[in-house]
Amino acid sequence: MGWRGETGPRHISRMAGLDLIILDAAWRPRDRVPLADDWRAVVSQLLALDGQWLALHQRRPGGTAALPRPADIALTRTLARRLRPLDMRLADHMIEAGESRFSFRAAGLL
Repeated sequence: MGWRGETGPRHISRMAGLDLIILDAAWRPRDRVPLADDWRAVVSQLLALDGQWLALHQRRPGGTAALPRPADIALTRTLARRLRPLDMRLADHMIEAGESRFSFRAAGLL
């Protein structure tokens, strides 16, 4: 997934249910920012909330697999690169589908 200038990741609107969770120093959820096409608005919110660690939370409908798809992996890599200059780090990308969950960090993908 590439980035379009100062806007967000391509095709992100097709990946509904994406939020950035701002974590405290102990990695507990503190705030939630919906990930949207307008990357500048997302960055403004992240900077205002002063978070250093973030987790990407992705919700899928029940009955679908929680395993990452190629687009999920590309999004995670792109997001991690885009956060570095802001002095923010991606702690995890969690995919939730019904009762099943997948953690990029636990799987060694982050």
